[in-house]
Amino acid sequence: MFRELLYIHSFLRRDLQTVRRLANEARDGGSPQAILAEIRDLETNSPLWQLKFGCMHYCRFVHTHHTIEDAAVFPMVRKHDPSLNSVVDRLEEDHLKVHHITERIAAVADEVVTDATGGSRVQLVEALIELEEHLLAHLALEEESLGPLLSTWDHWPRE
Repeated sequence: MFRELLYIHSFLRRDLQTVRRLANEARDGGSPQAILAEIRDLETNSPLWQLKFGCMHYCRFVHTHHTIEDAAVFPMVRKHDPSLNSVVDRLEEDHLKVHHITERIAAVADEVVTDATGGSRVQLVEALIELEEHLLAHLALEEESLGPLLSTWDHWPRE
């Protein structure tokens, strides 16, 4: 179970490198159309997105990954190791924060093309950097905290 989690997280980390590059390009005055096109490409052509349509149909990018963790993984973690409850609480809060950040990115990315003031570009850069920083910290906490327990699961544990 832990290897699967690490595998999915590797795609998220790789895509976050693209997010950071796009933030830098937006900050440095890159073409809004090119940046928006790459954001759209990341949404539909990243390996994690492609994986969704292949062997892991149940996992839609970050939101679905987090939804699955919230609905299935975290309750089992709580059941099998109650000492992790406070960590799981924090991870669930992180999921909500990531959701809000990605929603903000989607909204502001659509404004960049028509915003002559540059305000939306600044907001996009800030949101992209916030996503990278928050999600990388979240992934590290999840792996460090849950890894020892998940490493003992060769299959889904029974109730």
